[in-house]
Amino acid sequence: MKKRKTKILIISLVTLSIFGYLIYTGVRDTMTYYLTVPEVLAKSLESPEEVVRVSGNVYSDSVKWDAKDLRLYFKMGDGKASLNVDYRGVVPDSFKPGREVIIEGVYRGEGKFIATTIMPKCASKYE
Repeated sequence: MKKRKTKILIISLVTLSIFGYLIYTGVRDTMTYYLTVPEVLAKSLESPEEVVRVSGNVYSDSVKWDAKDLRLYFKMGDGKASLNVDYRGVVPDSFKPGREVIIEGVYRGEGKFIATTIMPKCASKYE
């Protein structure tokens, strides 16, 4: 009887530990915040493949779209610092020059950013 209780206790602890770990990793991944353009430019490149999120405004006169290759080039920043962004893929409908966006991808140094995701921020009707 005592052996059975010990076995149930061990199985319960292992199961609880697994669920706890899964919850922790899930929450950790969703808590990924974004950097500003100056923070990315100041960041040292320890890993050239590190994926980061960056927030900034798309410069109105910088957007170039190549429909043939589904390639979008634009410059984004905060007025003081800027990044040259290269994105390949379908552009979200709400992407507009002059709007704030969050991009996800890899910073290559020297102001060059290869984006894999573009997330336009929605303009608030209460601003």
